Amino acid sequence: MNAKLFIDETIIGTVNLKITDEYMGVLTGYLTPNENYHNYKEIILNQFDKVGISNKEHLNYNLILENGFILNPEGGIGVSHSRDFIDEIFVETAGNDIEKIKINFEM
Repeated sequence: MNAKLFIDETIIGTVNLKITDEYMGVLTGYLTPNENYHNYKEIILNQFDKVGISNKEHLNYNLILENGFILNPEGGIGVSHSRDFIDEIFVETAGNDIEKIKINFEM
C-alpha cells in the first residue's frame, strides 16, 4: 500500500508500505524521496548518526495512505537514512491498528 510521508504539512516522498508484523502493528517500506526531502536530508542523516533513527521526537512525521487514511501509530514513525547506504531510506511505523488498515484497503 502506498503512502505519503510528511514532515508537518510538507510531503517529503512516498513509501510502499508492507505489513511486517501484524501482531505488533508494524508497517515498513523504503522511501522514494521528492525534492522536499533534500531540505531535511542533512537533519535526518545527523539524527541517524546520533541515535540510529530519526523519529517523531525529532521531526513531526505523518503517514497518509493513498486512500486518505491517516495512520495514527502508537509506536511512532521512524526514518533510517545512513551515510553508508545513502540511496536507501527506510521507514517504519509500529502500533498501527492493522484491522482498520485492512478494512480501509479491503485486504
